[in-house]
This record gives sequence, structure tokens and C-alpha cells, in this order.
Amino acid sequence: MAEFMARQGDIFFRSCKKPNLAKLKKKNDNILAFGEVTGHSHAVKSHAAGSYESYVDENGDIYMFAGDKAIEVGHDEHNIITIPQGEWICVSRQREYDPLAADKQRRVAD
Repeated sequence: MAEFMARQGDIFFRSCKKPNLAKLKKKNDNILAFGEVTGHSHAVKSHAAGSYESYVDENGDIYMFAGDKAIEVGHDEHNIITIPQGEWICVSRQREYDPLAADKQRRVAD
């Protein structure tokens, strides 16, 4: 199976191995990220009941699993991303590098 990778604005999706769930916090909402500039959010729009899990780590990265059915992630200003079924996906904020800034690396703002 090919590795899944996608971008939706400032959010990056990539295939990953099943994380150690004991080290993660269960996520109970469908919001993946809020936009700092627009106020819009990246959110799970559709999923099969009981087949979707998501967890968050100490860095704010989200690990989600689409069990029986693909998951659609939407945002008001971006195309829908379809997460393939049966895969663990890591969802993280994209980062940008500025060699002249005091903080060389920062999260991209949407």
C-alpha cells in the first residue's frame, strides 16, 4: 500500500504506524485545528459511527484511524481530504523556517 500524504492549508496528513495509545490522550471532538486568521476549522465531516478513533500527543499532533469507512476532513476554504480506511494517519501543523527570525521554526498560520 502506498504511503498517504496530503495537505489542507496549514495541516499536513501522513500515513504512520499505530502509535502507542497508552502515551496519548483520547480526542473526543471532530476538530483537528482552528484557523488563527480566519476562525475556520479543519474538521472531520463524515465517518462511520464506531469506526473512527483519534488521539493527541503532547506536541498537539493528532493520530486518527479510519476503520470500516474512509473519513472526510473539510475546511471552508480548502478541498475535502479523504482519509483512506484501515490506516493510521498523523495530522500535524505545517511549519515554516525563517533563518533571520529569532524563532527559526514556527507553525504556519491559516
